Amino acid sequence: MNFLLLNKKEAQAKKNRKLALQFLKDFRRKFNYRKDLLNESQIKQVQDYFQRFQSVIHAHKNSNLEALVEEGEKLFHLLFPESKWAGWKENIEVLFVALVVALAIRAYFLQPFKIPTDSMKPTLYGIQVIERNEKPPNFIQRLVDFILLGKSYHSLSLKKGGTLEKIEGGKFLFFEYSKLTFDSGEQSYLWTNPHLLEYKLGVRPGLSFEPKNHVLNFEVDTGDQVLVNKLIYHFRPPKRGEVIVFKTTGIEGIEANLRLQGIEGSQYYIKRCVGIWGDTLQIRPPFLLINGSATPPNQMMAKIESQKDGYQGYVILPNQQYLVDPTETYTVPPLCLWAMGDNSPDSLDSRFWGPVPMQNLVGTGFIVYWPFNKRWGIIH
Repeated sequence: MNFLLLNKKEAQAKKNRKLALQFLKDFRRKFNYRKDLLNESQIKQVQDYFQRFQSVIHAHKNSNLEALVEEGEKLFHLLFPESKWAGWKENIEVLFVALVVALAIRAYFLQPFKIPTDSMKPTLYGIQVIERNEKPPNFIQRLVDFILLGKSYHSLSLKKGGTLEKIEGGKFLFFEYSKLTFDSGEQSYLWTNPHLLEYKLGVRPGLSFEPKNHVLNFEVDTGDQVLVNKLIYHFRPPKRGEVIVFKTTGIEGIEANLRLQGIEGSQYYIKRCVGIWGDTLQIRPPFLLINGSATPPNQMMAKIESQKDGYQGYVILPNQQYLVDPTETYTVPPLCLWAMGDNSPDSLDSRFWGPVPMQNLVGTGFIVYWPFNKRWGIIH
């Protein structure tokens, strides 16, 4: 019985010693952090306390620790009184640190990117707009579909109808909307941007609409959201077959087309690197020959050329500027890449505007992080 009591006392003594050391550690950290707010007398008082505490620890005088900790707590609260805003301040500091870390990750390691078009389909999807016949689902189902699948439902009902006079875009917080004005004076709103209405559904000023429910009834599947690995190309050059993200800066064939659409400045594009500098390329549909070889350099390019599972091979399109017929070849210039979309029949890529300079490279497409569809995960 005495043996058990002895063991219990020793365990409690060890626990008390551990708590005392943790208190000393926390006190030191706070003191070092706010030392500049104390005067010389207060600094000396704390340093003397630390010295006495350390002496007791080294002498293993556990019986004195409890009194020392109690003395230290009084000194701590005297020098660093709790502010009523202390909790808020700590939370703000945590949020600030988290923000700095997030910005650092974005700047140097991983950058989010939204797939804008279908040029990489079916590997990666851009925004899809699908007309519907049935009415939109209930609120709970809509919420679940949006959170998991990035799917939103839209319906337009009109009381007066008439000819559409104009479509105006706007933003409320993070959400885009379209304001539709009709010659009857009726106005209506849809929580989507005018570009989708015009280019995906063909809704343009001049069209006439009858007054009825669900004049427009459609769903929007958001484009795949990917993380771009910005670090990898600091350690090695790009490889054939990798999905790359690059800026359009200085690629006149792209930027001239953007200016015609009223878009100024550089954009980010995502394509597959199918050739590196020094490669001689040739298109013999559905194959892309690299240095005279029809053997694809990796599994994904073989999949594209297979013309299966939604892939259609590499094709020659009207008005492309390079590789305009099966006999033409092109050698990629030094420190440049050749970029093509996996959806070759519907991709504006290097066939139209030439090679991508290495200096424009942002990184490689790493992972689809949302929505949680069948393409979620590592990008190949």
